[in-house]
Amino acid sequence: MNTGAQAARSWWRASSQQLTAILRDREEQVFLVVTLVIGALVGLAVVAFILLTERFGNQLYPAGGMGLRRLLVPVAGSLGMGYLLYRYFPDARGSGVPQTKAALYAREGNISLATVIGKFFCTSATLASGIPLGRE
Repeated sequence: MNTGAQAARSWWRASSQQLTAILRDREEQVFLVVTLVIGALVGLAVVAFILLTERFGNQLYPAGGMGLRRLLVPVAGSLGMGYLLYRYFPDARGSGVPQTKAALYAREGNISLATVIGKFFCTSATLASGIPLGRE
């Protein structure tokens, strides 16, 4: 049994060394494929963000809705998003660029999945409710 485990380990080392050699030889092609995959994923995330924001906006401001909504929805959106950010997503507060820099320096580049999801949904709901974001 010990011989089988040693054979499996030696096969794994040989396979990983061969794979590493192939990747080194084709570094430009691998970089191109990785770039295309990342671009496609980011494009899908942008489309999802736009669709989600439009749906939130259509729910908050339906056609023929009362005019008082233009005052109440942004106030309720501000209070709701403030509570969600305070209670559930404290790392999602603030602007994206300074937070990314802080994560690179203070947290060794780690940004939690909860922070990403919170930022995604809270920003979408905030924009849909008519609240301006940042200097932009």
